[in-house]
This record gives sequence, C-alpha cells and structure tokens, in this order.
Amino acid sequence: MGGLIIDKQEINKYINYLFIAYAFSFPVSKAAVSLLEFVIFILWVYKGEWNYRYHLLKDNPLILSLSALIILSLISVFWASSLGYALDYISKYYHFLMIFIFYTALEKKYVTNILTAFLMSMLLSELLSYGIYFELFQFKNATVHMPTPFMHHVTYSVVLVFTSTILLSNIFSHEELKSKILSILFFITIVINLFINGGRTGQIVFIVLIATFFLMRIKDKLKAILIATIIIVSTFFIAYNFSNNFNQRVHQLEKGFNKAIYEKDYTDQGGMRISMIMIGTQTFFDNFVLGTGIGNVMKDANHYSTVNNYKTRDMNMFADFHNVFINISVQLGIFGLLIILSIFYSIFTLKIKTREYFILNRMFLIAFVLYSCTHNSIHVMNGMVFFALFAGLFNAIARLDKEEASVLS
Repeated sequence: MGGLIIDKQEINKYINYLFIAYAFSFPVSKAAVSLLEFVIFILWVYKGEWNYRYHLLKDNPLILSLSALIILSLISVFWASSLGYALDYISKYYHFLMIFIFYTALEKKYVTNILTAFLMSMLLSELLSYGIYFELFQFKNATVHMPTPFMHHVTYSVVLVFTSTILLSNIFSHEELKSKILSILFFITIVINLFINGGRTGQIVFIVLIATFFLMRIKDKLKAILIATIIIVSTFFIAYNFSNNFNQRVHQLEKGFNKAIYEKDYTDQGGMRISMIMIGTQTFFDNFVLGTGIGNVMKDANHYSTVNNYKTRDMNMFADFHNVFINISVQLGIFGLLIILSIFYSIFTLKIKTREYFILNRMFLIAFVLYSCTHNSIHVMNGMVFFALFAGLFNAIARLDKEEASVLS
C-alpha cells in the first residue's frame, strides 16, 4: 500500500501535467474534461496547504467575484420557480473550481506546454471538421452545413478565433522561420474553417479580435489599421464568394433583421435575437432588485411577447435568452448584473508582465464577452470549460508575475 501513496511534494507537478492534458481535452472530449477535473480536484484536496491557499485566494478579485456569483445564486433558490431545477443549474458551476486550482497550483514553466497542447487539440478538431465538410466521413451529429465535431457551432467559432490570435502571437514572437511558417499555415486553415462553419458569432468576433490584436501588437497604428483592414476585408470577400455556408448564413441573418425592422416579425433567427433582448430587458426591469431566481428564465417570455404584440415563435422552445448579461440580470437582478460585470472587469485588470500573455488575455476577454452576448456561455459545458481554462490560466499567470516581482524587489 505504501507504494500507492503519492508524495505530497510531487503533487503540484502532477497537477500541472494534468493541466496540460486538460487543455488538450477541452476542444475534443467532454468525458476526458470531466474525468480530469475530478482527478485534479482530488489531488488538489489531498495536497492540502489550506492556510496558504486561503491567503492566496481571499484577495483575488476574480475568485471573489466568482464566489459572489455562486453565493447569490444559492440564495436566489428561495424565490426560484423550482428548487430542484435551480440547484441542478447551480451545480454545473463546479467547472469554475478549476480557476481556484489554477490560481494556487500553476507553475510558470508549464504555461507554454498548456497553450501548445490546446493548439494541437484544435488542430485535431479542425482536421475532423474539414473531413466532415468534404464528406470524407461522418462524425456524430456534425453535417456539411455545421461541420463542428465536438462543440456547438457558436462556441466552436469563438474558440477558433481565439486560437487564431494565439497563432498570430506565435508569428510575432517566435524567432525560427519554420515556426513562423507553420503558424501562418495553421492560421490560414483556422480562418478558412471559421468561414465554412455556421458560427456567425465567431465571424463577428474575428473582426474585433484581428483589429484589436494588430493595434495592440504594432506600434505604428496606421500600419496596424492597414494590415487589419486588408486581412478582414479580403477574408470576408473571399468567404462571401466561395463559402456557400457563409453566404447563406449572411442572407439568412439579413432576412431576419429586415423582417423584424420593417414588418415587426421576429420569427426568423435575427428577429428572435432582437425579441429576446427586448423581452429579457423588460423582464429584468420588472424584477430589478432580486430577479426571478435561478430557474426557468423563459417562463413569462410568451406573456411579454403577447402583451407587447411581438410576432415571435413560441418562446418556451428556448432554454434561455441566449445572452449571459440578460440571463444573469433576469435571474439575479441588478446585483447579479454587477457581479458578472465585475468578473469580466477583474480579468481586464489583470497585471501580466509578459507582453504576449497580456495581449492574449485581452483577446480571450473580448472573445468571451462577445460570445456571452449571443450564448449562455457560463452555463453550457464547453463555454464554462473555455472560461475556466483561460481565465484560470491568465489569472494564475498574473499571480506568478506578482510573486516574481516581489522577490526581485
């Protein structure tokens, strides 16, 4: 039995190895992610050091904001429409424990390995996506029109764009020509994959991230704007003319918005997005202080649609408002909205010394905020793991930089 006991001095090394596996698993396997989260948590608990961890965690803004979200959510079950539904909903926040573990266990020498593992997994996911698109094989429920093998197409599109910024960062920071060429080729395949998929959210995020990345990375702002404009305009021009999926989705969205604006008909996709924002906002103002509690946020949506004479689909066919800010506001009132804003603000204010990581943190934050405007990003598994992995990673990097600076001073 003695041989099975793990040396506590070695546990942190094993946890960091598992962080690498976790980053690889995120794009390709929910089952592996769940298993790794469990094993990492068990090792983290076994290692102990609770006083040290408490002193680390108690002053971290992101940790405090996440804790406030979970506590307020638990309190809100007392006025939720269904206690069982509310507790089940909140239980899914366990994925955010990884942010706590990253903050107390990450070692800086493993950061590059974590990012590399994520890139390799995205390459695997991308290859499968191309295989589905070109009908080389079938995979689960993915189709030629939605060739996303492991994630919902909205999430996949956003993750693709964030991946492209890691590759751009590598192009600027790597000195070897071979590494630069491989990163450029990978970047091109990522962009093509983005536009043969149906994720319009990611395509909007692409515009914002490419423009922001070059403005942050290049000192000559005129040059940065010129490069970003050329990449964005040429990409969308080529995609519109050569990608049937992109072309059709653009016209589909345009049709939906036109029907909503000119005919007050919100039944198409673009119109439903508009109606959800209007109905969700009204629901929030009618429950401004406490919210409706964690539960079925859509339970009164049809009522609001009828009262306002909105022509919509049956709102009960949707699980939520497809917008984190509206969902949280409806569920938890103004205090919930302030907490979710504080979560994102705490990531924005992270002090990261290494320029590449500082820029990537900004890229992740922008991508996730925009993603959250069109999806319930902090309740679906892939969205939560995406957040836990990279918010946890960058939050921990900031802690390591702070400790390093205090030692040097």
